[in-house]
Amino acid sequence: MTATSSGDARAVEIERVDARAVYENLSAQRAQVVDARAGGRAGADAAWIPGSIAVDALELMRARAVGGVERAREALEARGVDARGTAIVASDDGATAEATAAVLVEVGVRTMILEGGYAAWNAGGYPTIVGGGGGTANATPRRLIIWANPRSRSTAFERSLSMHSKAKVMHELLTEPFLKERNPQNYAKIVNGQTSQAVESSACGYAAALEVLTTDFSSKGKPFTVSKELSCYFDFEKITDEWLLGFNHVVLTRNPLDALKSFYRVSVEGQDESSYFDANEAGFIESCTILHRLNGIGARCIAIDADHDLLRDPEGSLREVCSLAGMDFETSMLQWTPKERGSWKKFRGWHADASNSSGFCRVEKVDIPYPEAVYAAARLCQPYYEAVLWSSVCAMHAWPTLRLLPVDEHKFSIVICATGEHAGRDMHVKLLAARLPGASVYIFQPKWVEEAETEAETRCLRIFEEPLILCGSPLKVMEMNQALQTRLKYGSSKVARAILIATCRASTSVDAGSLPFPTTLVNSRRVIEDDKFIGELSEKITIELDNLRASSESDTDVYESLFNACDRSILQRSIR
Repeated sequence: MTATSSGDARAVEIERVDARAVYENLSAQRAQVVDARAGGRAGADAAWIPGSIAVDALELMRARAVGGVERAREALEARGVDARGTAIVASDDGATAEATAAVLVEVGVRTMILEGGYAAWNAGGYPTIVGGGGGTANATPRRLIIWANPRSRSTAFERSLSMHSKAKVMHELLTEPFLKERNPQNYAKIVNGQTSQAVESSACGYAAALEVLTTDFSSKGKPFTVSKELSCYFDFEKITDEWLLGFNHVVLTRNPLDALKSFYRVSVEGQDESSYFDANEAGFIESCTILHRLNGIGARCIAIDADHDLLRDPEGSLREVCSLAGMDFETSMLQWTPKERGSWKKFRGWHADASNSSGFCRVEKVDIPYPEAVYAAARLCQPYYEAVLWSSVCAMHAWPTLRLLPVDEHKFSIVICATGEHAGRDMHVKLLAARLPGASVYIFQPKWVEEAETEAETRCLRIFEEPLILCGSPLKVMEMNQALQTRLKYGSSKVARAILIATCRASTSVDAGSLPFPTTLVNSRRVIEDDKFIGELSEKITIELDNLRASSESDTDVYESLFNACDRSILQRSIR
């Protein structure tokens, strides 16, 4: 077809695409969709293509006529159109679409037109966003979003979910927009790699990707909407609580040393600039923060460990995920034919193992030398990983034991005074416990102490027979003290100190002076992450525990018996 822009008599050829191609673009996000309809999106009943950018065609023509191509470029950029990428123009009438497309071409945008416009889109029964972006045209779908650390077997997990007959699966829609807006240097590496592979780069923005992720695909027989995203590209400023509450969430993690070694290996073995290593994108700090935030707003979420859950019990893990999303488990999710999914091509080099896989299995690699930066990053990430691990499916099965150190490494025990059954709760409490060296860690609700009846339950109470530290919200520490006083002959006399974490919205102040043991109040995550504070607290705990042990019976035999009796299947390797 031929179109002519105002102010320029040169004819330009504009490619047309059908509604099906635009639909496929939703999950790929290679092209920006420009909504050039007259009247835009006025009215509560207005509906539009998910992720599309509203551009007033008349204003664009006026800008072109008054200020030339540069003014038109500025007008487009003000609306969020990136001139570096491809655009698809959708409108109610062909003339408006052609005129808008002609200006886009002049600006330098590779441009296409949706054949038949919005009438074709609606006739095809394709999904739309309705009224102010607050909903979709169809019933609320069963949405699942996976927040994963890089190199956490997340693409194999995604491949498994893609085998579900009702699932529409999307792949890392937030990665390119985040890097483009927040980290231009790494974004340039991704684009250069895509260019060398002849893969088109996405110019879509973060806000558009967020809207696409809320799309309801049930009109196309896919009511189960899944997206795998990397936790390091979670934009804490742009992602709202309201948006998060529209999803079920899985936080997927993996031992940081294994993940970071794999991350580094990709940078060594990859042939393109897009295969890079950046420890700042390890994602463990973000995963911990995401899980804390999800819990704080009451979102539905679980944590899964790539090795302890997915590799050891893939069916059990997938059943947990399907249950979370309100979907039936399908056995087809356990095996698949090796292939590269189309959506993976944009990050080719990162997904070779997943492309060659046919199920969940460990891929053996010849070891290579790793720089100290890999080990240093793993040590930094370890406490954040443990805080998430201790909220995971496998850890819940091992409760009350979270971390059981070998006898020669064990210095003292910490009991987390849990606030409830929800796995994502107490994230700051878990983070502090993970940061204290030499601590074996357990988790109890006060009511578990009071209600213990079976032999196994009462045997667990032996933890409280050795000198220990309590850690939790002020209210829960108070309740634990009362439970110990009521249930045990020692009461709370074995508690050397309590660490009161008052960083949560629901923290309740109590009179620490009423507790029969010393306390430390922590009122911000910044304090938990302060190495000096952790060092001073560790020294104080060591002195107090030594004094308590000196005035009581030896606790060595108690810990050894606990160590020998407990399930140590989720013990963490030391990072050397």
